[in-house]
Amino acid sequence: MTRIDVRRSDPSDLPACAELLAGRQKRDALSHPNLDRALSDAAAARKLIEPLFSSARADGAIAILDGRVVAFLFGERMLLPPADFASQYIPPHSISIGLEGHAVAESVDTFAAYCALYAFLAGSWVENGFFTHRIGVSATDAQANEAWVTLGFGRYLTAATRPTAVPVQVNIPRELTIERASPEDVDEVLALADDLNNWHWRSPIFWPILHVTEPAAREFNLAALRSGEIPYFVAYESGRAVGMQTFLRPGFTPLTVDRSGDVYLFEGVVADDARGGGIGATLLRHSMEWASRAGYSSCTLHFAPSNPSGGPFWLGHGFVPVEHTMERVIDSRIAWARPR
Repeated sequence: MTRIDVRRSDPSDLPACAELLAGRQKRDALSHPNLDRALSDAAAARKLIEPLFSSARADGAIAILDGRVVAFLFGERMLLPPADFASQYIPPHSISIGLEGHAVAESVDTFAAYCALYAFLAGSWVENGFFTHRIGVSATDAQANEAWVTLGFGRYLTAATRPTAVPVQVNIPRELTIERASPEDVDEVLALADDLNNWHWRSPIFWPILHVTEPAAREFNLAALRSGEIPYFVAYESGRAVGMQTFLRPGFTPLTVDRSGDVYLFEGVVADDARGGGIGATLLRHSMEWASRAGYSSCTLHFAPSNPSGGPFWLGHGFVPVEHTMERVIDSRIAWARPR
């Protein structure tokens, strides 16, 4: 096998990297209808990755084979304050590799290219105490998924989309009163969000509950409720709030998804003692009917693959995976357990 050489990225590499990303997006879009086909054009792909070349937090590497650029990888150092709202979702002092931050030419060994690039960058990350590494991988790219699993990564989060116009099947219809929440309902909204957080805290998901972010979470939800642009729907049964689905624009929809007609489902929750009885499906039917009437053609959300009920629910109601966020946590003892 011809040797793959790796070096630090340089601004002059931007055109070649844009071509690689556009090529990957074009291949991925053949398998998923909601990917942004505009990014199959190198000029559009260039605009997406150009900030990585100038970011002070980003480290980039280029793979060279037979004198040409055949792959690239960019990781950004995440240094959020502990009380920041986003710290609920992004580990402190971690590395984030976005779905737009890497690509390999179609004719090149995917594992060999990613292994060389990751080995080149990861050493300095670990040396500087960045032990948690995350990467976004296209759900339709089997070779890339296998490469990162082989490098020690596992699925942490999945982004999925569904067409809003497709009817939601409800096997156990419920008579619910569904209302659009207002800023005055923020405590009710936060209580339902706590139900969701408590569920994710349990085995086998084990997501931490960071109480230090609670003031920021309250302000985030208040701002969304006050804007009045996108709804928070709360479902009531016999006067009790039993479920909620909240929406954002563009929210956390992956950059490679066509955002022009997409709405992001931020939190979907059913009260802890009311799950499994058709409330979630009834609420989703209401939400998708609203989204379709409002002119949104697709809806995107994230779910935890390890969630024993959430993943099957969303996949069973028409959501199709578009991106997997994969994570590797390095044994921190590597900092002091060194060769003699």
